[in-house]
Amino acid sequence: MAKYGTCEECGLDTIVELHHIVSRKQLKSLELCKHNFAYLCYMHHRDSKTGVHFNRNLDKKYKLRLQNYLEKSFLKEELSREEIKEILDIKDKALDSLLKHLIKHNDKYIKEDVIRACMGGKMILEDEDNGRT
Repeated sequence: MAKYGTCEECGLDTIVELHHIVSRKQLKSLELCKHNFAYLCYMHHRDSKTGVHFNRNLDKKYKLRLQNYLEKSFLKEELSREEIKEILDIKDKALDSLLKHLIKHNDKYIKEDVIRACMGGKMILEDEDNGRT
């Protein structure tokens, strides 16, 4: 979906495309979650050298941004379904899909488990230069 706006990477006012930080194929549940969006110009979205789909460091940057947002937004170590829904701002069906494989503890979900699920099963480490995820 292209629209006129500002590229979040270079700040250029131009046509920007919606990029799903965690891909729709990887995690359909967050397809409509605004926190999973980045608006990027063609060069930073699709270009074969500088685009996020071809640039591992740029992809990591946006995934880390999402993960950090989730870590800051989920204030408690144990979260209710309603708290998760409020932060992610997604529909019930998408939330059910996201949470269906998580184990409840005292009728709540563990923060780290929820974040891992939101990241498509992979937590991003700050020192990922050695290839660990």
